[in-house]
Amino acid sequence: MTHRDRLRRREELETQILQQRIDMALALRDWREATAPIDRGWQRLTQWRTVFYALGGLAAIRGVRKPRSTGKLMGKLLTGALLANRLRVAYRLLRRNRP
Repeated sequence: MTHRDRLRRREELETQILQQRIDMALALRDWREATAPIDRGWQRLTQWRTVFYALGGLAAIRGVRKPRSTGKLMGKLLTGALLANRLRVAYRLLRRNRP
């Protein structure tokens, strides 16, 4: 392999590396755009972190004092939350499919 061939090969590799960097930058931008809603949701949850800690502590105290009624209450709360989520999804679907 001659010196000229090595230089040409080096230029090809540098061009290939530059293209890969551009591709990675575009993929990173697409990734950030795709995960932006998740990141915003996580930020909202972390804003309410101390409130969640306090509610968890109160639930733990109640769970120690009245475990059976606390279990029933948690089941009802979970059922209500799931029902609210289903209703929200159904409302969005109905709103989207209007003529």
